[in-house]
Amino acid sequence: MDRVARRLARLLEDLLGYLFLVITMAVVVLVVLRYFFLTTIVGGQEFTVFCFIYTSAIGAAVLLYRGEHISIPLLVDRLPPRARHWMRRVNYLEVALLNGLVVILSIPWIRSVGQFPSPVLRIPQGVVLLSVPVGCGLVTLYALWLAVTDARRESPGR
Repeated sequence: MDRVARRLARLLEDLLGYLFLVITMAVVVLVVLRYFFLTTIVGGQEFTVFCFIYTSAIGAAVLLYRGEHISIPLLVDRLPPRARHWMRRVNYLEVALLNGLVVILSIPWIRSVGQFPSPVLRIPQGVVLLSVPVGCGLVTLYALWLAVTDARRESPGR
């Protein structure tokens, strides 16, 4: 199971790298076109925003797996080692529960507003909104995996 989690994280990291490359290239092209040629690519900004939304959603799962997510361990660090061990598990289970609820609640939301097209590219909003259940679903899977495997505070991906 560890191998699957590691490979999925690597695949997601590669995907994020390509998305960041696409975003960077698009922004550079849009800036050059705007300031040197006084023109633009219609929908270019909207496209980069959509890509950024997906990188944020997928990146949250990768960072959780690598142990680089945001946390405030002030109280947990003061507990004895055994209590810290269990609090880590409880924390991962809470993260899984919260993100799982967001996945479940986002489906009806996407169904109700997802058919409307984006302003410029005319892409159905559901394509963009799908980033919510995709990202939260990945976070849920990793949080459950980390809770079950009793991951240490250090990164399990290293």
